[in-house]
Amino acid sequence: MALASTKVRLATHGMAIAQTLLWACLYYSFPATLLTWHQQLAWSIADVSLAFTICLVASALCSPFIGRLIDKGFGPQVLSSSALLGGIALLAVSQVQNLWQFYAAWLVLGCASAGCLYEPCFAFLTRYRGDNAKSAITKVTLYAGFAGTLSFPLCHYLIDLLGWRITSVSLALIVLLIATPLLFISAKLIQGAQSSALGKTQTIANIKQSSSPNTQLKNAVFWFIALAFSLSALNHTVLVNFLLPSMHALNFSADNAVLVMAMIGPMQVLGRIAMISVDKRLSNTLITMLCFGSLLVAAFLLWQLEHLQHLIWLFVVLQGSAYGVTSILRPVLTKQLLGEQGFGAISGMLAVPYLLASASAPFLGAFAWQLNQQQGIFGLVSLSAGLGFVAMAACCLQQTAIATRYQKLTAKPK
Repeated sequence: MALASTKVRLATHGMAIAQTLLWACLYYSFPATLLTWHQQLAWSIADVSLAFTICLVASALCSPFIGRLIDKGFGPQVLSSSALLGGIALLAVSQVQNLWQFYAAWLVLGCASAGCLYEPCFAFLTRYRGDNAKSAITKVTLYAGFAGTLSFPLCHYLIDLLGWRITSVSLALIVLLIATPLLFISAKLIQGAQSSALGKTQTIANIKQSSSPNTQLKNAVFWFIALAFSLSALNHTVLVNFLLPSMHALNFSADNAVLVMAMIGPMQVLGRIAMISVDKRLSNTLITMLCFGSLLVAAFLLWQLEHLQHLIWLFVVLQGSAYGVTSILRPVLTKQLLGEQGFGAISGMLAVPYLLASASAPFLGAFAWQLNQQQGIFGLVSLSAGLGFVAMAACCLQQTAIATRYQKLTAKPK
């Protein structure tokens, strides 16, 4: 028993390392190399950026199918084969000559990402780690929170030394030779040791909800969760794309603006560490509401920056830490409110609006910027934060109502 527990812990660390490498190579390599593609291939920023939108849309459309495969017990095969496909697609990126080839390669990368990044990884951990899924997911996100910190300097160093094509080949080799086998071995160990741990604790959602994932489409809680977390994705992605020009318009120094952007990733990790410290004392729903409340307060602070620039530091702490914690709470709260049965498919369906919101953020942000520059951006961020808070509050109220009804049904007559 102790040996099995040790294997699972080591496998979880292995999966966390694999996720860090995959995020660094398959996701963050795009923004890290974007300007190089623009300069050396003579494509506009808009043309290059469209490839990433194609990637996210492809990932969204593949997610429900991937989730169903994980539900059927093919988790290790799905995770590793998707990582393998991602590595091959990076090799294809290194050979592109035309824009359509670039788009095709990133379309394949989007399909690969749907099967090997956070969504399928968390669905797999939820299925096979049972009641310990939250701690495992937290561990993975603590590692992977540094993927951007790894990717940007690594890509810039390799591009300066070897050029972007050899850099893409190098990233592909990291995925193919390190991340893919590590992901497969880790997933097989977790699946083998923990398959009996499914559903040790029956949640209220399991009792109330049908086992068919498609029935969730008739469930208001499903849509509240989808709306809340999709709005948080829109909120954060708009900021990642437009906070820098907004600070420039408000006359922030270039050094401070870059430092603020660099702090977002570490603040996400800091938020996850803070969550660990209060995890035993606060419920998942309360922590989630605090996160969405923090996003709302952070949006309010943006409006004060014109006269109180020092508030940007409080903003980045609230925004970064809150969004960092939501990446853990999204699968955890989904399991708590919607149950374990068919979790992979449910998670995949929820990923569709989440990823589409991320894909649409640059376009909605550009429209808001054209309307009123940074004021338009702050308005869009505030609207998404406010609506997300309301949607999550509705989720929590629904959970309370379900819990009350369940207690009445199971109460012993006096």
